[in-house]
Amino acid sequence: MYTQAEVIAEALADILEQPVNIQVLTGLGGGVAVSMVAQSQSEGYIIVLTISTPLTNPTDPDRFSFQLDDFRYIASISENQNAIVTYENAPFSSWDEFLDYARQQNEVLYASQSFTDRLRIMQIAEQEGINVRVIPVSGGAGMVPLVLAEDVDIAFSGGTHNSYVDAGQMKVLASYNTNRLMEHPDVPTLLELGYPSISSQSIRILAVPKNTPDYQYEILQQALKKAVDDPAFVYAIENKVRQPLRFMYGEELYSLLQEMRNDYLNMLNSMNDES
Repeated sequence: MYTQAEVIAEALADILEQPVNIQVLTGLGGGVAVSMVAQSQSEGYIIVLTISTPLTNPTDPDRFSFQLDDFRYIASISENQNAIVTYENAPFSSWDEFLDYARQQNEVLYASQSFTDRLRIMQIAEQEGINVRVIPVSGGAGMVPLVLAEDVDIAFSGGTHNSYVDAGQMKVLASYNTNRLMEHPDVPTLLELGYPSISSQSIRILAVPKNTPDYQYEILQQALKKAVDDPAFVYAIENKVRQPLRFMYGEELYSLLQEMRNDYLNMLNSMNDES
């Protein structure tokens, strides 16, 4: 995420002809940063770059401190490359091989980075009749050591895996996204593997507090549109950040976020009905 923040900050600084500083706020998978901006009175002088998950997949929908309408959305930039990964020397190299392996074990260990991917792996476990023990970790930095040390069988990754796949240390078993992964087009999605209610998507977005004046909001949005027209910016997103560009704004973006949130809430409701 920080690499992408640097790319965006540099582009905005050049276009707006003023400094754009980066402040890193970690915690709750982006929830801390999003909550801070939701309560900000800065009127456009603070922008949050976040994955969509804190907005669309709240861990406790009834007690969340912000809603979709607490923000104005400048644009989406790219699509996270969410995957299920394993270590290079794992005794399986495809999803079907993993399932065969898992059915022969008392349990398999799964490194989870969020409440959402935790829910989904447990849905898979129930459907497939396998026993999965979840090991919560904090982001890619928490996932990588466990996978490389072969301390877990599989793990969720939001894109950290790419450099380790390049180095021959990890392999990708499935795409969590509704689409196949940009750098692993031969790897099937969970949807293709027979889990229609589990596949998902998350995008990286820029948002400002809802009290941001129209003129400032429009300046920021036009600056992003100009950046996306710059081949150097597109190259940086696709080759440094290693995500496909997915630029949306306005009603199209807001409607997608609403759809993603509704899909998530429907999943929670269906799980509650079954329990």
